[in-house]
Amino acid sequence: MNIWTLRHPPINRQGLCIGQTHRPCTMPPEDSMLQASGNAPFVPVQIISSDLLRCSRLAEDLADFWKCTVKLSPQLREMNFGDWDGLSYDEIDETDHVRWRTWCSNWLTEAPPGGESIDQFSARIARFLTAERPCEHTVLVTHAGVIRVLQVMAGESWDVAMSTNYPFLSWNYHAVKLTPE
Repeated sequence: MNIWTLRHPPINRQGLCIGQTHRPCTMPPEDSMLQASGNAPFVPVQIISSDLLRCSRLAEDLADFWKCTVKLSPQLREMNFGDWDGLSYDEIDETDHVRWRTWCSNWLTEAPPGGESIDQFSARIARFLTAERPCEHTVLVTHAGVIRVLQVMAGESWDVAMSTNYPFLSWNYHAVKLTPE
């Protein structure tokens, strides 16, 4: 399955653990739309976007610009960091040191308290792909974590996916191999 993704506009993370917590974009919406459309490798026939505002606003603006359909999906949200989402990394380390350090050492197998494990997160993305079957003329407006999951599904290792930089408003191509459930 050939998939294109577009990462949302820049946000100011300020040392925070940001998964599904709302953070305002630091670039005006029109500028984000113009940059994303100007760098587009093709004109999509459909946009499917995370329903989080940092993605959905861009997706809706691009759909208006390109006169194509847009669909919002909670399945394309960033990883759920549960109790830690929105807190600073220093605060997490101070208030939940043991669980934080355990997760940092075992992030491929552990879940943050009240959040998703990598396997749960990856399974959510796989369910989305199986249900939606996006074509190569669809773009998914989403988050770096989702892009990393897709890279792993395309055959990269987690080490490579985690060390690769996926800049804000970047377009990324993925040749995903779906495994039957």
